[in-house]
Amino acid sequence: MPSERMQRQIESLLDEAEQAAGRRDWQVAHDTADRVLAVDPDNADAKSFLAMAERGTGILGSTAAPTEADAPSPPTSSPSSTPITDTPTSFANDRYQVSKFLGEGGKKRVYQAHDTLLDRDVAFALIKTEGFDDTSRERITREAQAMGRLGTHPNIVTVFDLGTEGDSPFMVTELMAGGDIEGVLENAEGSRLSLEKTIEIGKAVCAGLEFAHARGIVHRDLKPGNV
Repeated sequence: MPSERMQRQIESLLDEAEQAAGRRDWQVAHDTADRVLAVDPDNADAKSFLAMAERGTGILGSTAAPTEADAPSPPTSSPSSTPITDTPTSFANDRYQVSKFLGEGGKKRVYQAHDTLLDRDVAFALIKTEGFDDTSRERITREAQAMGRLGTHPNIVTVFDLGTEGDSPFMVTELMAGGDIEGVLENAEGSRLSLEKTIEIGKAVCAGLEFAHARGIVHRDLKPGNV
């Protein structure tokens, strides 16, 4: 059994492998999973990512980075500039009526939707599990449930609902109309914020992290696009 410190490193590597698999970078997914197995040979998630990388290339034991033609479109914080087809009209037996597509990252597709039961606009995140086996799906579900148990804090997006749509878990959260810091920086003059605004954001992030850490939850993917 790996030590607590080593387990944190393993979880961080698994996150890297998951993100690489989401963007179909099979070389990184393969190598990162290999690093986990070097420390924890029986790690089921690492074995899953390794097998996924091998299936992704079609050559057992060999991997290759995605070509430009194969690479997925990058996520965007601007809903109006995001081309997408086949946007679902609703989720969860029509409870969540989709208004528009907000963006897509390595782990999820996010839609603005209207909760017809509680009559409020929400963000509906459909977790991407293409190519995942049961072990990987269970891991994603556990992480979503941990967020749901976190509770309410002014600097943390509140989780309203968790469920499954087809074979994919989903998470419903409050809608943050202002977008993320990555988008704010893109629109700021010189891609920079004032010192006062930067300090204000930094304090809010620290307050949210302190609240989560006190409840045994570590974010592990803190970046402007997630704030």
